[in-house]
Formats: sequence, structure tokens, C-alpha cells
Amino acid sequence: MHPSTPLALAALIVCAGVQGAVAEESCPASVGQMLSKAAITKSLHERGFTQIRSLSTHNGCYEAKGLDKNGRRFELELNGQTGAVVNAE
Repeated sequence: MHPSTPLALAALIVCAGVQGAVAEESCPASVGQMLSKAAITKSLHERGFTQIRSLSTHNGCYEAKGLDKNGRRFELELNGQTGAVVNAE
């Protein structure tokens, strides 16, 4: 085995992990004006997400965390321009 082979394999593994993490946190790019936090919160409440504990923005999307009307934990990524759910956990 060439001495640099383990180092090259380690670099590939790290890069693959970073790429996966970035893809998980990315939303489709939205062009235009983002909805306000108040508008996103109102929309979430109307959809049964009653306790919004965290609402933040990243890359043109909102990330919302909290509890739904049944007390279940949720984590959503929302398109910042439309409020549509892009990813749900």
C-alpha cells in the first residue's frame, strides 16, 4: 500500500460527510422577497403547528422547530418565499 493511501481515503470520507451535511441543510434557492417571520408563524399555526419554539433563516429558507397540536415534536424547512414545506423531520 502506498504511504499516502490511508490519508487519501480519510480525506474522501471527510469530504463525503461534509457534502452530505451541506445537502441536508440546503433548500432550493428562492428568488424574491422572503416572507416575514410573523407570516411564517401564522401559516404554521393555521396548519396545526401550535408551539413554535424556534424559527430561523438560512440560505433563503426558514427552519422551524416546535410541537404540533398533538404534542409531537417537529422540525421543518420552509421555502422562504412561499412558506411551502421543503423538508420535514
